[in-house]
Amino acid sequence: MVCGACNKSMNGKAGAQTDILSCSKCPKKYHNLCVKLSREDHKQIRKNEYACPNCKLLTKTIRNDETPVATQIEIESSEPGCDQGTNSDAAVLGFLSAAQGLAASTVPADIMTAFTSALRQMQEVFNGMKREMTEFTASLNYTSEDIVQFRQELTEMKGQLKELDFYKSEVKTLRAEVLELRQVLADKEQRHFLKDVEITGLTESNGENLTQVVNVLSNKLGVQLDPRDVDDVRRVGARGGGGGGGSGGSGGAAAGAMERPRPVVLTFTRRAPRDQLLRAAKVRRGLTTDMLELAGNSRRVYVNEHLTRENRVLFSKARALGAELKFKYVWTSNGNIFMRRSETSSVLRVTSEATLEKLGKELPQKNEPFPFQNNTN
Repeated sequence: MVCGACNKSMNGKAGAQTDILSCSKCPKKYHNLCVKLSREDHKQIRKNEYACPNCKLLTKTIRNDETPVATQIEIESSEPGCDQGTNSDAAVLGFLSAAQGLAASTVPADIMTAFTSALRQMQEVFNGMKREMTEFTASLNYTSEDIVQFRQELTEMKGQLKELDFYKSEVKTLRAEVLELRQVLADKEQRHFLKDVEITGLTESNGENLTQVVNVLSNKLGVQLDPRDVDDVRRVGARGGGGGGGSGGSGGAAAGAMERPRPVVLTFTRRAPRDQLLRAAKVRRGLTTDMLELAGNSRRVYVNEHLTRENRVLFSKARALGAELKFKYVWTSNGNIFMRRSETSSVLRVTSEATLEKLGKELPQKNEPFPFQNNTN
């Protein structure tokens, strides 16, 4: 005789009657271990009161969790009761198949149909999830390739940025060198004008004799010019207005009076007479065209150093800023531009527009010294 649960022989030591339990509803017998009953439990159960698990399913009774049919692993792990030499796997599969068939025979058809339909729906959902997972995996792989390519491009961009930083540094250096070279060229150009004097405000007319006008001007300033000291005298710049007009006519005089005259540049052969004329012009201010007996409306006449175009523009901006900030002195000396707020304040040399911008931001109060100073020598 074999056990109804494990299909193993009940002979031998494990087959003692004290280890065997008979079902009261069918002829099957079971090992106590297979139905998880101890010998004490076996003694308390009478033979006509025990029903095996299969009979409980047939009668639709509630399964007693305290006495389930043991699994094959549990049986093999127990020492008494069963012979380890038989084919237990086949027996367990046969028992499970029989239990499934029994369960199928006891479940109503409509419930089984609904359960089967639910299983099919779950299978369809699961298949859809598998397809989506496959698509997601493919998309993820494609995204991974994009990320790798993006990383490569990012690495290349970092290298280009390093090169760009190097080029930026080079550009800054080149700009500084260009500014320095421009300053050198401007200084050289300004040195060419160290023997020149620029006279502005002289009425311009056709057929004018500039040498005679300059002699009259120098006499008014108290300076006697030797003809050998004068190298050249000329008008500079483009002529504006409606023309100089004809000589001798009232219409020509009116046109010359309305026209803004071009400056006159007087070039000396030596610096000494040039400096003498400039000093005299600073002392005797207020010179006008009437004093020089020039035709047209009266104008102020100014005698200054001859500056390059860049220095002339810078000097004009320095005078405008000096007037705004109430600087008392703004002047030029040997082509250099200087500013001074009062007699007791320090002298500031203006070398570029950046100097004026810095002056506007860092203007000191009252007679405090400037944050930066320049030597006039």
